[in-house]
Amino acid sequence: MKLYFLKHGEYAYSLSYFKEYMRNNAINEMEVFEAEIEHGTCYFFCHEFNEIGEVGEGCGNKCKKYVPRNGKNGRCKFSGPVYSPSEKSIILKI
Repeated sequence: MKLYFLKHGEYAYSLSYFKEYMRNNAINEMEVFEAEIEHGTCYFFCHEFNEIGEVGEGCGNKCKKYVPRNGKNGRCKFSGPVYSPSEKSIILKI
């Protein structure tokens, strides 16, 4: 599923999220920017807490919600990539 940012947004969302937002706020047209994964970064996105963390800090045995992907150790199943907005944009219309 592709994710998108507002021009100066901090979080990436699906197109369905933006369309619902537009309906709820009586917005007819909105420009959104396609999200791209940041490769080689020292950060991760925690899907359990909806926060960005630094690799090696704040996750693992210190976290009460830590669940290793392989069931034993290593990367947490809630750990995901960090996204940034690209130059590619689309105009949503309702």
